[in-house]
Amino acid sequence: MQLACFLALLALLKGAASHGNHPIVASTIQGLAQTFVGHLEVPNGCGVNADDMPPESPSQNLAALWLRAAFHDVGKFDPEKPEQVVNGLLPNFLTEMENSGIGVSIATSFASYVKFNYSRADFIALAGQAVVIHCGGPTFNFSYGRQDGDRATPFTSLSQSLPDDATHTYDMIKTKLRRLNFTNADIVALVTGSHSLGGAHKFISPHLTDKKFQPFDSTPGVFDNVVFQDALNGKCVTRVDCGIIKDPEMKPFIELYASSQDAFFKQYVESFEKMVNLGQNRAKLTSAALDIEVHEKLAEEGGIQAVLAAADAASGSKDKVNTVTSTSKSGAKETVVGGLMFLISFVMLA
Repeated sequence: MQLACFLALLALLKGAASHGNHPIVASTIQGLAQTFVGHLEVPNGCGVNADDMPPESPSQNLAALWLRAAFHDVGKFDPEKPEQVVNGLLPNFLTEMENSGIGVSIATSFASYVKFNYSRADFIALAGQAVVIHCGGPTFNFSYGRQDGDRATPFTSLSQSLPDDATHTYDMIKTKLRRLNFTNADIVALVTGSHSLGGAHKFISPHLTDKKFQPFDSTPGVFDNVVFQDALNGKCVTRVDCGIIKDPEMKPFIELYASSQDAFFKQYVESFEKMVNLGQNRAKLTSAALDIEVHEKLAEEGGIQAVLAAADAASGSKDKVNTVTSTSKSGAKETVVGGLMFLISFVMLA
């Protein structure tokens, strides 16, 4: 009897030390980062995560959704009220249309607040940064200690305060992005640059595509500068990306980042940190180095065909993966791949 009780207790302790079948390490920022990475290091983790995302989800791209959530969590920032903290409030607005697909993937559901005593804002920002590093992007320190906004704070819909790729012109989108104090370099790096992962989904963004999956670039499971190279070759999916490549103020940055991944990575670090710290007192934040390894089979799993094959397998679909050339609703010519897809949409995509 005593042995049975001991074994039962041991089993409970083992369960308490893991989440999603991945080990939870020390209750530090590094431990929290490693917990998130544990959900990304599964096979095809930077593309399609069938381990953690249900097959009925419009997107099973957990990595892309975490990156998208990092933007949406600061989307209600108002520069006219800089003292009003909005970070950490995304879980309160998951039913809004612009946040479609984020709910089941929200980072605050993937680790324990009991184990990791950090703000919701830190959870969401760290998950996005872990994606960037693990999926091939730059390695950089994480600043933590963000304050969460008051849950009772009234807000207008995100679509009224931020760009809507479905209804706004490119000029309107550009104006609204600048409302967040983003420079031209920030906009190109954060918007087009973040489209290095994922793609558009007809169930989330029917204004962009009638395909189940339309990748943003030819390496939708790798965070790299290929998206800029594709843009220079006339391949763009969203209205904002197609507008950026034609904008004489923005195009020089597309050209720079297409020719130099180092330049893109350097700007992305600066712009990402600006984004996730909107409204925060940066003097009160603590910087911590992150030890995150790059996904083991990133190059093998990150191309279009590999990601689509993983999506097809995860959905149980019998449809074959076909690649054809077509013209998107934004007027650009690109490669369109048929099969079940995952979504990244940054702020203006959904």
